[in-house]
Amino acid sequence: MSKFWLITKINILNFFNIKSLNNSKNKNNKKSVFKGLLILFIILYIAWYIYFICKEMMPTFIVIGKPIYLLALLFTASSLYILYANIFKIKSTLFDFKDYDLLMSLPIKRNIVITSKIASLYILNLIYALIVMIPGYIAYISYADLPCDILYFILILTIPIVPILISSIIGILLAWLTSFIKNKNIGSYIIYISMIIFAFFISYSSSGMDSEKMTTGSINLVNTFSRYYPLTNNYINLLESFKILDLVIYFGVPIVLAIIFVLLINKVYIGIRTRLLRTNVKRDYVIKTYNYNNSLISLYKKELKRYLSCPIYVINTAFGCILLLMMIVALLLFNDNTIGEFMQIPNFSEQIKNYIFMIMSMACVMSCTTNSSISLEGKSLWIIKMLPVNVRNILLSKIMVNLTLLVPTVIISGTFFGIYLHLNMIEFLIIYLMPLAYAIFISLMGVVLNLMFPRFDYESEIKVVKQSMAVFLSILIGFIVVFVPGLLHDYSISYFSLVTLIIYVINVILYIGMNRYSNNKFIKL
Repeated sequence: MSKFWLITKINILNFFNIKSLNNSKNKNNKKSVFKGLLILFIILYIAWYIYFICKEMMPTFIVIGKPIYLLALLFTASSLYILYANIFKIKSTLFDFKDYDLLMSLPIKRNIVITSKIASLYILNLIYALIVMIPGYIAYISYADLPCDILYFILILTIPIVPILISSIIGILLAWLTSFIKNKNIGSYIIYISMIIFAFFISYSSSGMDSEKMTTGSINLVNTFSRYYPLTNNYINLLESFKILDLVIYFGVPIVLAIIFVLLINKVYIGIRTRLLRTNVKRDYVIKTYNYNNSLISLYKKELKRYLSCPIYVINTAFGCILLLMMIVALLLFNDNTIGEFMQIPNFSEQIKNYIFMIMSMACVMSCTTNSSISLEGKSLWIIKMLPVNVRNILLSKIMVNLTLLVPTVIISGTFFGIYLHLNMIEFLIIYLMPLAYAIFISLMGVVLNLMFPRFDYESEIKVVKQSMAVFLSILIGFIVVFVPGLLHDYSISYFSLVTLIIYVINVILYIGMNRYSNNKFIKL
């Protein structure tokens, strides 16, 4: 048991990178402290936002006589988030973790290692649940002086268990199904994009609702969720009127299911891991004549292949491009009035003409591959550092991959919107030049930030693509650089032209600075 707790503790410490915070001699200690404070600020902001929303909804819940449904809504939201967040995480967390060979070579039983990974996943998701549940509960008890119930906090302990088990089963099945496909990533791309479209639809369907409509929709969501997840009813019953039977079911079912899941995974672990991580080998080998390219083109091809091989990497960095293409498809399928009513935007065609330059620019800064490209080199970074190539070419190859993603998107969407909105010649030119300026900017800024804040201590690529400091800062800076010009002046084509020129000047400065300081910075990584 001591080995189990030790491995679990190490997993948690590695996830939060607490080791670097305790090492005062570490050169990156200040960066780690800054990162920790920034994450704390984000958590507090999310908690405040949840508190604010719950505070707005509480009066309506009380008027209809169902204040307890606010807590049920928090339970539902936490369960759904944990379910969604772990579907594509389970493979890398449980079957493809990087320290597999090291842990399996130690005198530790395999079931202890596997169980510790599952326990680590539970602890992390419990933290996510607390971030949602506690602010909402504060809003609940602070309104109309409702009593505080210690049982509420005890019930939180089992919230992550069943969603983790369901998402694990779904994740394993999806990974198993895609293993039959010659190109395994195709299935993952389809599933990811489908989820993005669904989330986008839901977010816009709920936008613009007042507190009464949100409350009614929340009750419907809870009732629908309870049909497929009966423990929701036990949860509500325990908060309304405590019964031993509900308590036994609420705690007993998740614990029993967790024990069964752990036992089954331990029994069939090797078979599942072998199936999920297998690679298809071509038998029809043909000797070909290979063409030789210069170092920059060769590095670019390597980067592009690496990029396309990771669905998590592609979907998270192509998010803005996907939204733009979805917008084009929507405009092709539906008329202006239908889209305007759905998005609750009056005079949709006139409004979109004023904002299209900013929308395309925002889509570009939301799609950045360079902010994690250096970190994803991982343990193989030394190989690329030993190559007889210029550091500038290494970084340019990473920038070229991002531009390969953004430039075609800008050309396609710019051409479509230019024709659709009947833009004049100057507007047609700016609809290309302005988003391209931001595309170059975010590509350069991503490289610079990744050089400043690299992360190589990761077990899963998800932590680099979603949870690294360079990614967060690039998104934050990108939003600021797009939003600030929009807030300073009214929208006009002459103003957009000036903003475009300024961004290109900044790009030149960034490129010169990258060439001057990147060599020493890259060598020291």
